[in-house]
Amino acid sequence: MPHITQPEDAEWSPNIEAAVTTFGNRARNEILRYLAHHGPATRGDIVAAVSSEAPSVAKHLLVLEEAGVIKADVEPGHRHGRAPRYSTNKARIRELMAAHRRYLLDL
Repeated sequence: MPHITQPEDAEWSPNIEAAVTTFGNRARNEILRYLAHHGPATRGDIVAAVSSEAPSVAKHLLVLEEAGVIKADVEPGHRHGRAPRYSTNKARIRELMAAHRRYLLDL
């Protein structure tokens, strides 16, 4: 039986892809939860608070920032020597969660 790597569903949108990528990973959920409850934090703060190591947290932060569910106070490309503080983008989180719910339940 072939393994489906990409759904062939016209309803599968970039927002659904972002929702699955974001919320389908336990470490990313842990990071989002920490930021939602503790406000802006540096990568070091996040590493100290979650159950992932620094290299993993760095990768997860990139994915979360690309999905738009977190934002940093320093623009990418201008971070050399600076420790950006990350915070959640609650509106984007709600948008992705709603899109995912509609995809799953509103047929």
